[in-house]
Amino acid sequence: MIHEAVAAIAGEINRFLQSKHNITEEKVVLSNIVNIDGSVAVQEPDKIVLTLTNIEMDKSQSSVGSYKQSSSGGFSKVKAPVNTNITLLFSAYFTTENYLEGLKFIASVVSFFQFRAGVFTPQNTPALNGVVEKLQAELISLDTRELSNFWGIMGSKYLPSVIYKVKTLPIRHVVPEPDIPVIKKI
Repeated sequence: MIHEAVAAIAGEINRFLQSKHNITEEKVVLSNIVNIDGSVAVQEPDKIVLTLTNIEMDKSQSSVGSYKQSSSGGFSKVKAPVNTNITLLFSAYFTTENYLEGLKFIASVVSFFQFRAGVFTPQNTPALNGVVEKLQAELISLDTRELSNFWGIMGSKYLPSVIYKVKTLPIRHVVPEPDIPVIKKI
């Protein structure tokens, strides 16, 4: 589910950037900033690198299961999904000569989220059909110290970037539960 949601968002941003800047190449790539060994992960410069930086439980959503009536008239237990929020980092990985171009594309990523009001549904993001009913993205601001810590954890030097928290992505695995028969007489 996470991979489908992140890929859908990346695809929508690529289409937006292609339309806005009249380009054919895909500027957004899904990747880590650095590999596990510390080497640079993205080999092609002049890209916006989309990195999943955090997965957290959404505590504002209910985690209580429910019961659903089956076609036989009985009931089966339905386990609640694990509702998650994901944090996405968009980094301008551009050569020194194209630094201003990188800033232009980071600003375009922000304008994409502003244009969409941060809302993703199957109606405006067809790749989400059957994945999730709605995702809501919000811009996250970090002060200088938090930013320094963040990039230190990422294992990289600072790149012009923007961070969005995307809420709420339910993760579930449905396993048929045995029916609980309806009590007809006492």
